[in-house]
Amino acid sequence: MENKKDIREELVSKLEELLNEEDAGSAFLKAKELKRRWPRVREEEESFYESEMSAKFNQMLDELSAKAGNVYVNTEEKKAEIIQKARDIISKNSFKKGTDEMKQLLEEWKHAGRINKEKDDELWNEFNALRNEFFEKKNEYYEKLKESFESNKNLKEELIAKAKEIANIENIKEAGNRSNELMEEWKKVGSAGRKDDDSLWQQFLAERKAYFARRDAYYDSMKETYAKRVEEKKELIAQAKIYLARSEFTDEEVAALKELRTKWKEVGNAGKDHENDLWNEFNTIVNKYFENMKFYRN
Repeated sequence: MENKKDIREELVSKLEELLNEEDAGSAFLKAKELKRRWPRVREEEESFYESEMSAKFNQMLDELSAKAGNVYVNTEEKKAEIIQKARDIISKNSFKKGTDEMKQLLEEWKHAGRINKEKDDELWNEFNALRNEFFEKKNEYYEKLKESFESNKNLKEELIAKAKEIANIENIKEAGNRSNELMEEWKKVGSAGRKDDDSLWQQFLAERKAYFARRDAYYDSMKETYAKRVEEKKELIAQAKIYLARSEFTDEEVAALKELRTKWKEVGNAGKDHENDLWNEFNTIVNKYFENMKFYRN
């Protein structure tokens, strides 16, 4: 059976080992157990060596207690700091980045050390409540986002259907105005989510491209039509010049000149680049003819 001297030597040795442990808080808890195992004898019965061991043991115990105290203070500060960081994350409402940050805080918490069960539980409950609050807000946010995506998807599908209807609008200018109106409406609709957004945009864009192709074909056709009308109106101007130069003012000639006016209207618009100039030239000639006729007959 071990004697008290051997027990004390063993306890001193173990306490020396605990002094070298990194986790001073955990080491101090173990040291308190060693203290309970320290053999107690009356002071007058202790040898000098045993008295020295007792003093050394108590000194090391005090040293470890001081280290543990510092650890407790630092640990509490660390955990309080982690709790504040969790509050800051919640206030930012940045859920993707915040999730990674919350995971990092949990790892920091695991390595922050221990204080005592009561205080540790108190701080953990506070921190864990903040984590739960964050993830509840995150779930609520993504649920609302999902509903928003679905609503926006429906709106964009409606705009695509309306864009298809533009093909039935014969007036190319009216069709263009409608296409632009739909584009402005599209810009105001939010995202339908990464899964559907690009596909919906490509469908809408295809309808706009179909309109642009029809518009370009229309204006290409009108260029040919305008060119033909310009030539026809130049021919009418040439005929009017002949009547003005002749100026016989017979009933047949007057009727023929009036017929030129009717033909002018029948030819149609020759385009904004030429119509006004051609009309001014033609109308000036016709008016001059009738002014001359009035002067001649008077």
